[in-house]
Formats: sequence, C-alpha cells, structure tokens
Amino acid sequence: MTPEQKLLQSTFDRAKQRAAIVAVVGAVLLAVGAWGSSQQFFQSYLIGFILWMGLALGSLGVLLLHHLVSGAWGHIIQRMLEAGARTMPFMALLFVPILLGLDELYPWTSPEVVEASHVLHEKAGFLNVPFFLVRTVLYFSLWVLGAYWLSAMSRCQDRTGDPGLTRRMKMFSGFGVILFVLSVTLASVDWLMSLEPEWYSTIYGMQIIVGMVLTTLAFHIVVLRFLADKRPFAGLLTTRHYHHLGNMLFAFTILWAYMAFSQFLIIWSGNLPEDNFWYLQRLGTGWNMVAVVLLVGHFFVPFLLLLSRKRKRYVDSLARVAAMVFVMRVVDYFWLIAPAFESDSFGIHWLDVVAPIAIGGVWVFLFVLQLRQLPLIPLHDPRFAADGFHVHDIE
Repeated sequence: MTPEQKLLQSTFDRAKQRAAIVAVVGAVLLAVGAWGSSQQFFQSYLIGFILWMGLALGSLGVLLLHHLVSGAWGHIIQRMLEAGARTMPFMALLFVPILLGLDELYPWTSPEVVEASHVLHEKAGFLNVPFFLVRTVLYFSLWVLGAYWLSAMSRCQDRTGDPGLTRRMKMFSGFGVILFVLSVTLASVDWLMSLEPEWYSTIYGMQIIVGMVLTTLAFHIVVLRFLADKRPFAGLLTTRHYHHLGNMLFAFTILWAYMAFSQFLIIWSGNLPEDNFWYLQRLGTGWNMVAVVLLVGHFFVPFLLLLSRKRKRYVDSLARVAAMVFVMRVVDYFWLIAPAFESDSFGIHWLDVVAPIAIGGVWVFLFVLQLRQLPLIPLHDPRFAADGFHVHDIE
C-alpha cells in the first residue's frame, strides 16, 4: 500500500469511527426519548429519516441525470453518488420505525377521523394502510434496483473497459429518470403531504425532489473538500471542476426558490380555506421566523455568494457555501414537517435535534463503507478521458 493509499484509508477509518460513535450515542438518546414520549419520538424520527432518505434518493436522482446528460459536473462525484444510492436497502430498514408509528403520525390511519371528514372519506381508496405498505415496497424495490444496476454497470466497466456500457447506462437513465420522478412524487405524497391529508399541492412533489437534489449536491461538495488533497483527486481536479459543481448548486438553489414561491403565490392568491391553512400554520406564531430564516439562509445568501465566479472555483469557499445550504435543508424539512404536529406555536424538542444527527451517523457510516468498495473515480469511462482523466493518473 502506497503512502497516498494509506492516507486515504486513514481518512475513511476516522470518518467511519466518528460516524459510528455518533450513531451509537444517538441511538441511546433516541431510545430514551422513545421511552419518554413515543409520539414525539416518531415525529422527530420522521424529520431525521426524510433528511437522510432525501440524500440517498438525491444521490440516485443526480446519478441518473449525470448518465443521461453526461455533464462534466458529475464526473468527479459519480462514485460518491453511487455510494450514496447504494445505502437504499439500509434506508428501507430504517423506515421500519415509521411503519410502527403510522397511527401516531398520519391522521388517515384512524377510522374515526376518516369517517368525520368528507375529504378523507373520498381519499380512503388511496390513503389506507395496506395500499400504503404496497406502495412503499414498490418504491424501495425500484430505487434499490436502479442504484445497484448502475453501480454494477460502472463496476463492470472498470473491469472490462467496455465503452458500450456508457451507452447502456445512458439508455437506462432515460427511463429511470421518469420512474424516479413519478415514484418520489408519490412517496412525498405518502410520507409528507399526507401528514395533513386534507391539503394538496400539485407542485409539492417536484419541490421535494429539487430539495433532495440540492441536499445531495451540498453534501457531496463538502465530502469532496475532504478528499480534494488526496489521491486520486489530488493533482487531477482543477478550478473548472469545482466551477461546474458550483453552477449546479447555484441553479438548483434558484429552482428551489422558484418552486417554493410559485406554490405560495398560487395558493395565497386563490385564498381558499382548504388550501391556505397549510401556510397559515407555517406563518403563525414563531413559525414565521423559521420562514424568514429559510428565505434569507436558503435563498438570498447562497444566491448572492454563488454569483461570485471566484468563490465557485475554489473548493474551500464552495464547500463553506455548500455546508450552509445543507444546514438550511435541515431547517426546511423541519418547517415542512413539524407544524403538522405543532401548529399553534413554534417549538423545538431535543429529539428534533438528536434524530437527524443519530440517523446521520448511521447514514455516513454506511456511505463510507460503500465508498471504499470502488476506485473514487471510474476507470475506462470514455467520458472521463474526454474530460482529461487518464487511467494511470487514477489507479
């Protein structure tokens, strides 16, 4: 093992060890919280799960998009995206506590609530526990299949050098993107929108997908910051590669703001009680300050910072912006989910902090395990050769 390989191995070992410690301590605290209040545990767990599930799904979505368009922005993070997507089977296991807490989370699971609401009575054919379970199994099956098929093709290309596999991955991704958007949209309805089942928005699913992509870009830029000075990235990456990722982060920041504002404007201008109550809950006492934090920290500040070409061309400055965006993604999920349970006044329970950190420890541990399985930059991909990478520089 060369000194460069030992340095990379040491970096992975430290990251895995710290993630394991966070996961174990977090699990103990979650158990204590569940013993104190099962309802609060399930509510906080849902926030943490959606955050990291969004990162796994976002990794799959960005990977599909990368193979479909062959953008230079995806070359340097492809193996990170594959590793993130391969955590999907483990996220299915982490979904089990949500299944155990369906009655605590979703009003439509109560026959009395459904019977008392004409709207829920009409939706009962879709919002019922057996069909919910069937859809969930279908979602995870599609996502796991997509993640592992793309990883298998990439691994095969490393071994055989067959350039035809690039075309196969591109064709697969064309259909995959369609299924991904449909399945994640339905999953966002099941897992998030149905927390308040009498409300609906046709743009909600796409807003969630854009947020997942934004979470993914921010996370992997931060990871790249810690790997940029190590082989194989050291000496290969240039300011142009960071600039591509910075532009993607900039574009999806704008797209997220556009969708969030469009949904707000349409519902608010319609001024229908069955629609605008969702925003009234999130702009009420205390929650309006969270909305202001999102407006400033999730859009205006990163938008202004990423206007700078210089800031996007250096990994340190870009990673700082990405880290801020990732934190704002946590706040956004909290703003989307928590008011469904505490609409009268703003409040943060200590489990709301512990749950995302604990699940994050598990996810990062799994991510590092997956990332170590393959070279950090794919071998023999003709797109990488066109971008200036060579096998002898990578291996």
